[in-house]
Amino acid sequence: MIRAVLISFALTGSAVLSGCGFTPMHATSPASAKLADIQVDIKKGSDVIDNQAGFFVGQRLRDRIGTAAAASPYRLEISPIYFRGRLGLTDNDIASRYDITVVARWSLIEVKTGETLDKGTTSSTSTFGAPEGPYGVITADNVGVEQAAKETADKLVLDMARALAVHNK
Repeated sequence: MIRAVLISFALTGSAVLSGCGFTPMHATSPASAKLADIQVDIKKGSDVIDNQAGFFVGQRLRDRIGTAAAASPYRLEISPIYFRGRLGLTDNDIASRYDITVVARWSLIEVKTGETLDKGTTSSTSTFGAPEGPYGVITADNVGVEQAAKETADKLVLDMARALAVHNK
């Protein structure tokens, strides 16, 4: 009897969830499926931190849109740049807060024709309070670079969706 009730609840629940448009959290959405046709090319910078920011941007883009096939119709070229600025100063002229900015200059290129469909600059800033010791600042800086790079990548996804929507009209 209890088993029959549980089965009926399971069937009713699955019917309700399928009717409301429920999709699993890690399923590919239709928007990201279209963006998965973009091959991401991160240009190496002259600075180690620029390359670290580029790594985090590329990693986030792979998480968001997936990995493109070898025969992708589009290529996204990204040149990341890292900036760190001091904000607040203490009585001893030591920075108490920092701004980390990751800037990504990008170009969306159609592989077949070599035509640049769109290009632009996307950036994000992360702010953190400076801990007392020097190792704390290094760790906080690394976390700030990662956060700013991830946000920059999220903005890039929106820029690519906009560029492809305009191009495919």
